[in-house]
Amino acid sequence: MQLVLPISWALPRDANGFVVSSCNEYAVNWLEKWPFEIRENFVCLLGEKGAGKTHLATIWATRLNADIIDPRRGILDRWFGASGDDLDQKFFVLDDADSLNDDILLFYIYNTIKAKNAFLLMTARTYPRNWEVRLNDVKSRIATMSVVRIQKPDEVALPSIITKMLHQRGIVVGEDVAQYVSNRIERSYESINYWVNTIDSRLAATRSKISLKAIRQILTIND
Repeated sequence: MQLVLPISWALPRDANGFVVSSCNEYAVNWLEKWPFEIRENFVCLLGEKGAGKTHLATIWATRLNADIIDPRRGILDRWFGASGDDLDQKFFVLDDADSLNDDILLFYIYNTIKAKNAFLLMTARTYPRNWEVRLNDVKSRIATMSVVRIQKPDEVALPSIITKMLHQRGIVVGEDVAQYVSNRIERSYESINYWVNTIDSRLAATRSKISLKAIRQILTIND
């Protein structure tokens, strides 16, 4: 299959509020190159809850006009309908692939993508080798997929992520505030999202630089 390179094919940084950090920059750069420079049919985008897997996959899907398939919403009818002999679509996203729990369907999807030389981006919280797959034929196939991981936020990246996410909501904080928050919350994307949403809701009427005193009050109230 001959792929036509889009005029503007790089993933837009900070598109639709997506925050690029040292934790996900490798994944962003990888998806910028795939599939035009990296010729593989399957990629699994791995990350914990709240890491931005679906967000990043949606940006990739928008760039390539990919069909997003949700395993929780009638995937069987939609996939079989989209994967007929007249299939023109070449780019697909399967969100929460590790929740599919259907060996036969996963086997069919894999074989269809291979046969049509299409491209499937999957998101998951766990490595494909750890999915609850019973059929050996399916296990052996998904074990060969490339895995691109969004790393957990470390102590260096955490203040930067918090600062960027708050800034996107119009809330400006200094380094002391971002460091204070990062020292007092769990080092996970779920926790970051929770506290950013909490700060945003508490300070909805304020869109100037926020003081450390105000942040202390918010974290104390929610302890």
